[in-house]
Amino acid sequence: MDARRDEVPYPAHWEADIALRDGSAAHVRPILPRDAAALQELHRAQSDQSRYFRFFAPMPELSARDLERFTRVDHDSRAALVVLQGERIIAVGRYDRVEPGVAEVAFYVADAFHGRGLGSVLLEHLAAAARERGIRTFIAEVLPANHKMISVFADTGFEVRRRFDDGVVLVEFDIDPTEHSEAVRVEREHRAEARAMDAMLTPSSVLVVGVSSTRDSPGGRILRALEESGFSGPVHVVTRDAFEVRGHRAFSRISDVPGPVDLAVLAIRPADCLDAVAACADIGVRSLMVPSEGFAESGEEGARLQRELVARARLHGMRLLGPASLGFLRTGDDAINVSLAPRLPRAGSTALAGQSNALAAMVLAQADDRGIGITEFVGSGHRADVSVNDCLQRWAEDESVRCVGLALESMGNPRKFMRIARRVARTRPVVVLRPPGLAPTVPPGHDVRATVLPRRALDQVLDAAGVIRTRSVDHLVDVVEMIDREGVPAGTRVGLIANSAALGASLRGAAEDFGLEIAAENLSVPLTDDRRMLVRALTRMAAPGGVDVVIVGLIDSLTTDLEALAVELAAVARGSDVRLALCVVTDSRRYDALRRTIREDRTLPPVHPTPALAVRAVAGSLAHLGRVIDEGEPCEREGINRDGAAALVEDALGGAPTADLGAEQCAQLLACYGLDLLDSRIVADADEAVAAATELGFPVALKSTDPVLAHRADLGGVRLDIADAPQLRAAFAAMRAELSYSDAPLLVQPMAAPGVPVVLRSVEDPSLGPVVSFSLAGDVADLLGDVAYGVPPFTEAGADRLVSRPVTAARLQGGDGVPAADLAALREIVVRVGLMAENLPEIASLELHPVIVSARGAGIVGARVRLARAPNRVDGARRTLPGGALPRTPEPDRGRRSRAGGRRDGRGRMGR
Repeated sequence: MDARRDEVPYPAHWEADIALRDGSAAHVRPILPRDAAALQELHRAQSDQSRYFRFFAPMPELSARDLERFTRVDHDSRAALVVLQGERIIAVGRYDRVEPGVAEVAFYVADAFHGRGLGSVLLEHLAAAARERGIRTFIAEVLPANHKMISVFADTGFEVRRRFDDGVVLVEFDIDPTEHSEAVRVEREHRAEARAMDAMLTPSSVLVVGVSSTRDSPGGRILRALEESGFSGPVHVVTRDAFEVRGHRAFSRISDVPGPVDLAVLAIRPADCLDAVAACADIGVRSLMVPSEGFAESGEEGARLQRELVARARLHGMRLLGPASLGFLRTGDDAINVSLAPRLPRAGSTALAGQSNALAAMVLAQADDRGIGITEFVGSGHRADVSVNDCLQRWAEDESVRCVGLALESMGNPRKFMRIARRVARTRPVVVLRPPGLAPTVPPGHDVRATVLPRRALDQVLDAAGVIRTRSVDHLVDVVEMIDREGVPAGTRVGLIANSAALGASLRGAAEDFGLEIAAENLSVPLTDDRRMLVRALTRMAAPGGVDVVIVGLIDSLTTDLEALAVELAAVARGSDVRLALCVVTDSRRYDALRRTIREDRTLPPVHPTPALAVRAVAGSLAHLGRVIDEGEPCEREGINRDGAAALVEDALGGAPTADLGAEQCAQLLACYGLDLLDSRIVADADEAVAAATELGFPVALKSTDPVLAHRADLGGVRLDIADAPQLRAAFAAMRAELSYSDAPLLVQPMAAPGVPVVLRSVEDPSLGPVVSFSLAGDVADLLGDVAYGVPPFTEAGADRLVSRPVTAARLQGGDGVPAADLAALREIVVRVGLMAENLPEIASLELHPVIVSARGAGIVGARVRLARAPNRVDGARRTLPGGALPRTPEPDRGRRSRAGGRRDGRGRMGR
C-alpha cells in the first residue's frame, strides 16, 4: 500500500434509501474503512458457490490485504457502495477504473437476499456515481454458470455486449440512461413500491403500542376500530398500565411480543417512537404506522426526531406511514380499519388518500356522508416516508379501483407524481384537491423542497398529468361522487332540463362558464306536482344518439314526492345509458331527506342544492375524457452534442458555484443542441458598429447589453431597422446619450425576419426539476400571468400544448391578412430546449428572448444562461425513497485517492 495519498471528500450525496423487490427498505452508502469487519462477516456467511462466483477461487475468508483494498477507496477511480439493513452489510457493489471512461464493475449480494433486486438497484447507483466521475462504460467478467449475474446485466435495459473468452463471459455496456433502461427502472420501482404498500395495507398480524386502559387514547381508538372492522388476525397490545385490554393480553414491552408481526402502530410520544423502532425490528415487524403528532410540525427538534424516525425505520428494512397519520382502512371481504376513523365507510370501488389529519378526516367524513363506495383509504400524515405516490403505485393495476381521489397539500416529488398519475389516469379518473391559495404552501411537518415557481405552474403540471383538479373538499367529493355513482360519461354532449325558466337560465350559464358542450335543452317543463312531466322530458332527451349526460334542475313545489321522482328519473337514465345529475331547490328538511335516501341507494344519481354545484360535478366527470391521452414517448433529436455541451458547462463553472455565460458561450451551448442564435457583435464605438453592420449586413438592430434594458425598446434599449451607416452612427450617439446611466456596451445584430416575438425560458426548480415556460413577448403576458409551463422532455403533443396554452398565443394563428406563424419551427425549438434542460441540470436558468416566429422559420435573437452546480434531482436515474432520512455517516472516514487508482483488481471479478 502507498502511504502517500491525498484525501478527497466523502460523497455523502451518494447515500440513499432504497426499496427492495419484496417491499422492504435498505440504505446504500459509500464504503468506509470501518466496514472491514462487516464485509468479512458478509463473506464468511456466503456459500462456497457464491464465493467462487465472486473471486473465481475458493476463499473461506478475506485476507487483511483484501479488506484494506476493498474498504479503502478514493471514491473516484475506485468506488464501492454497501447496502445495509441494521448494521449488517447485505450487498456490496464496486467499480475500478481500468482506462479513461471505462471501469470494471462487480457485485456481491448476501445469499439470504438473492431475488430481491439488489443487483439491479446497486447497478443504478454505481452507474450514477461513475457518470459523475467521467466513466461512461462498464465491463465485467462473469463465469458462464453465474446465470443470476448475467441476468442482472441482460435485464438492465442497457445495450449489453457479451462475448466468451478464456472460460469467462466478458460483458460490456454503456451506462448513460437510455429510453429502455429508464422504462426498466420505472417498472422495477413500481413493483417494489406497490409491494411495500401491499405489505403495509394487508397485514396478517397487528401490534398496537400505547393503548391506555384508563382513557380514550389514540391507540385505544385504533384498537377498537381494528376489532370492529372484523379483522381476524392476531392483535397484540403493549401498555404499561394493564395486563389485559379489551380481551387482548397486554405486554409491557415490545420485546415480549411474539413475532413476527406485519404492522406495528406506535401511538406513543415522539421521543419514545425512536427506541420503539429497534425493538420492533427485533421481533420482525415489517411496517410501521405512527398516528402521534409532535414531530416536524412542532419545530426544529420535532423535525430532527421525524428524520431520525424515518432513518431508523428504513435502516431496519421497515416502511413508515406517518407520523401524524390518520391511518388506513379497507372495505370488502378482507376489511380492516387501522385508523382514527370511527367506522368503515360503505364498500365500493373508489380509493382515497389524504395528507394532514384534518384534510384527510374531512375528505373521508364527507365521502362517508354521501355514501360513496370506498375500497381503500390512506392518510399519509406528514408523508415522511410513505406518500401519495406509493398509494398510486398500489392502485395503478388494481382493477377493483375505478376512481382515485387525492387530497394533496404538498408533493415531495412532483415529477414522479406526474409520471405515476399519468399511468393511472389512462385507465381511470384521478381527482386531485389542491387547496386554494395564490402560491404553493407547505403545511407544518411536510419536509419538502420549496418551489420557486408560481402556483399556476404546478397546476399546469397537474393538468399535463391527466388529473382532474379541484379546489375544495366539497368540490373533490362532488366529482368523486358523480363518478362513483354514474361512472364516466361515454361522451361530452350535455343535456339540460329544468321546470323553471330562471333555474334553466342558471343551469345554462353555469354550463357555459365550465365550457360544457350543450347538445340539447328543455328549460320550460311545467312546474307541477305531476312527476311524469320531468320523466317524459328526460325520456325524450335521452333517446339514442342525443346526449351523454343530463342535468335535471327542479324547483320543488313542496308537494312532490322527491324520492320517488329520483327513482323514476334514475330508471330512465339507466335504460337509456346516459349519466344523470340532479339539482333540487327546496327547503332544508326535504333536501336532507332526499340526500339520506340517495345515500342509502347507490342506484340513484347525486343531488346538489344549486345549479353551479351540479354543473361543476358533471364538468369534473367529463374532464377525464379529454385529458387521458397516450402521447407516446418523449421526442429525441439527432445531431445533439451532449458531451460537448456538458464539457462547455463544466469549463464555464470551473470551481465556482455559479456562472453567467457570455454571448459567445451561449451561442456555443445552443449550437450543441441544434439551436442557432442570431449572430451579433459587441461594439465599443460607432466605427466598430459600422464595421460590424457591414460584415453582418444591413438592416441591423442596435441594442444595449444591460439586462434591464435588453429587449426594452420602450426604455430606449433597442433601435430596429437601421438601414445604413449614417443611421447607425446617429442611433449609436443617441443611445449613448439617452442611456448615459448605463455603462453596458452596445451590440449590433442583423434584423430577423418579421414575425411574432415570443419568450422561452427554462429554470431548474428545486422541487420540479427542469421546467420550461412559454409566453408571447411583452409586458402584457408577464403582468397578466399569461404564461404556459411544462416539464421536459416533451412529446410532440406536449410541445404543441405548451405553445398553444397562453391566451395571447392566438396571435400565432394569423388572420386579417397576417400569415400564420411557423408553429412547427417553434415546436422544434421547444423540444430542443426541453432536451437541453433535461440533460443539463447545471442550467439554473435559460432565457431565449425574443424568439421571432415568422411565416417560415423561427429565429433566436437573444439568449441568457446562468449556471449553478447541479442539484440532486428528486426523480433521477437511480431508484431512491423520498427524503427524510439522516445520513448514516455523520463523521465519515475520509476516502483517499490512490496513485494506482486505475489498476485492475486481480481478485475483483464478477460475482453475485
